[in-house]
Amino acid sequence: MGKTIGFLLAGVAGGILSGLFGIGGGTVLIPIFSLLLAFDQHKAQGTSLVALIPPTGLLAVIAYAKGGYVSWLSGVLLIPGLFYGGILGARIAKRIEPKRMRQVFAVLMFLLGVWEAAGALHK
Repeated sequence: MGKTIGFLLAGVAGGILSGLFGIGGGTVLIPIFSLLLAFDQHKAQGTSLVALIPPTGLLAVIAYAKGGYVSWLSGVLLIPGLFYGGILGARIAKRIEPKRMRQVFAVLMFLLGVWEAAGALHK
């Protein structure tokens, strides 16, 4: 029962932050899954993809499009790279040991956070 509630609350947090900032899986759900719900890194990443891409992504795009905040051409041009890159990335991830995967993920999140903070302070 505790994990069920944990997943429901993680979904609420991921949904709110996904709609608000365009983030969710990588920055919210994966840390919740791995740190609080005892998933290994690979399972956390795979599970976040199941939950976010179809329902949340579609609904968030509709909301942003209604406000005129979607560049459709840019978004469509991203699709082939994300599609094939996602397949390639998943194949590479399967070859990486879970502890190392979590370390790489942590470094990536840290570097992205520094980059975002620097950009926000610079403007």
